[in-house]
Amino acid sequence: MTTLILLAGGIGRRANLGLPKQYYRIEEKMVIEYTLENVSKVNEIDKIVLVSNHQFMDTALELKESFPKIEKITIGGKTRNESIYNGFKEVASEETKVIVHDAVRPFTPRWIFERIIALLDERDVVTTVNPITGNLIELDGEKVKRIHDRSRYVMGEAPTGYRYVALKKTLEDASSRGLLNEIPHDILLAMDAGFDVYVLPCNCFNLKITFREDVEIARILIRALEERS
Repeated sequence: MTTLILLAGGIGRRANLGLPKQYYRIEEKMVIEYTLENVSKVNEIDKIVLVSNHQFMDTALELKESFPKIEKITIGGKTRNESIYNGFKEVASEETKVIVHDAVRPFTPRWIFERIIALLDERDVVTTVNPITGNLIELDGEKVKRIHDRSRYVMGEAPTGYRYVALKKTLEDASSRGLLNEIPHDILLAMDAGFDVYVLPCNCFNLKITFREDVEIARILIRALEERS
């Protein structure tokens, strides 16, 4: 059994849309609706815990009526890691696998979720990565200091999958040591808790809507997909 924790607790400051970008409407639907439609079609995902921005709890409750896989709704934390922790507390203790995903990634290929869930039969933690296609430049102030060999690096993406017991230990260890909001990413917390983090190369389009320009890219893609269907 697999539960997906969908992170929708952010405020979307960088997009400057006047509201959190996950609740911003593109064409006929909110970004989060496109994401929920996508992940709900993954047969291996049994339940969804929606972690919402506190100002949009009424909207989250309406989404629960439209998407039957949403089992629980909770409020996001001050940081991404705290939001994951809040969501995890709503996951049933008999669960075996947990996927963490961003509500602002509506185009993630469904095979990524399926593959990660399968890999969790053998791995404790698996995260999605994409290759770096441009130059990897290290800065010294406003100047270029050096260019690194990009073949040794990848771009971190989402989703990330955990065995239930691995995420439980990761979050409880971080919370007890006061690190939950001090370390910026959950996979770093997992490594700090002693887990190896394996990667699944995506080599695919996995847009995270972050800036206003990303909204326009998403709009074009949504229109194209609708025309194709």
